[in-house]
Amino acid sequence: MNLNSITAKPAAFNAGFASNSFNGKMIKEDIMLYFLQNIILDKYYKSTNKIGIIEVRKGTLEVKINNQQYSLSHGSIAYIPSNASFSMKSADSMLEGYIMILSDFFVESVQTPFLINLGTPFVIHNQDSANSLQNKFDQIFVLIKDEISNKEHIFQREKLSNLVSIFFIDILNAFAKQHSVSENLYADGKTTRGMKLTKDFINLVKLHSHNQRQINFYADKLCITPKYLSKLIKETSGISANEWITSTVIKDAKYLLKISGNSVKEVSNALNFPNQSFFGKYFKKKVGISPRDYQRAGAL
Repeated sequence: MNLNSITAKPAAFNAGFASNSFNGKMIKEDIMLYFLQNIILDKYYKSTNKIGIIEVRKGTLEVKINNQQYSLSHGSIAYIPSNASFSMKSADSMLEGYIMILSDFFVESVQTPFLINLGTPFVIHNQDSANSLQNKFDQIFVLIKDEISNKEHIFQREKLSNLVSIFFIDILNAFAKQHSVSENLYADGKTTRGMKLTKDFINLVKLHSHNQRQINFYADKLCITPKYLSKLIKETSGISANEWITSTVIKDAKYLLKISGNSVKEVSNALNFPNQSFFGKYFKKKVGISPRDYQRAGAL
């Protein structure tokens, strides 16, 4: 399969992958799976309202996510966050792989570990000589593909959703291990003071981010200095405290924008922005499109 027939101009993630140039199938409204093979043309996408997971089973694939270049080979997996821009290219005739596309709503329904920020792209490389990681992912993919055609199962959609959730959590687990994300977080049920502060910070952000977007507020609540809080959150989670606050605000904004009947102005007011214009600029800077365009894309 080859993408020569597709022009290299920007396309929506879901719209671009719905073309006949990919061998794919809709699993349910918010889960889609596509097979990649012999890609040779650079193609640019915008992952509006979707996240993507690329697995390379054979060959090599070059992926650029938000202008960051990654080289994927056998056993590599790339995570593409919602509203990221990305492109793929390969001249490898042996290339085989998959792209799974998940809606924001599906991802938000999965109980993800609290330290994983799903707004940041990442890549997992197979570092296991026994290929146990690759085998585990392959097994889950086989189950997912088999269930797509299993029309006799009364609870097919529910079963598929759970299989995909397991796959997604295993990817996050592999990422956390390879990037040493809080290795002692759950060790023997013990929690260090630093990890407790991190958990408390994230819970406070969830509670107050709709009207508190300054790190000083959270530092005061935790009775520590802003400088120490910034250092701690970066060390324990791999991203800054400000990124946690921003990603939570954007997540809440996306949710409110998707609710039918909410105007952009109402969402701006609910999140305590000074005015609609300020909210629009804030949202577009972080997401890449305006709040109104985001609403329209979700309605398509």
